[in-house]
Amino acid sequence: MAVALTYATLGTFVDIVLVVRAQRHCLGDLGAGEGLAGFVWAMSRFLVFPIVAGGSALVSLPVGLIAHLPRFAKRGWLRGVLMVLAVLVASAGPTAMILYDVAAGGTPGGCLPPWWPSWLPLR
Repeated sequence: MAVALTYATLGTFVDIVLVVRAQRHCLGDLGAGEGLAGFVWAMSRFLVFPIVAGGSALVSLPVGLIAHLPRFAKRGWLRGVLMVLAVLVASAGPTAMILYDVAAGGTPGGCLPPWWPSWLPLR
């Protein structure tokens, strides 16, 4: 649950900042209409991102519950592996959303920011 709350708050801001920086690099200074469209998009992320983070947390819940079963709780290393797996599953949805938003919204016309890794897809 802590992973979902962290992603719902910090992940939203990371998503917005990365997309805005990429758009500024590719498009330069935005006009009033483009700025308003960007603001509406950013506000939509405050609604959508917590839903994605909560959904990922719900998907990871069974893994966390399995780690607390007596059979797995006795073996400390196995419980640790299952808990790490639960955190990775909970963070997968928001991470994929950040990558998609930066690739789809932050790279207009195939423009790549200088910090964009070459191994990540473009759109």
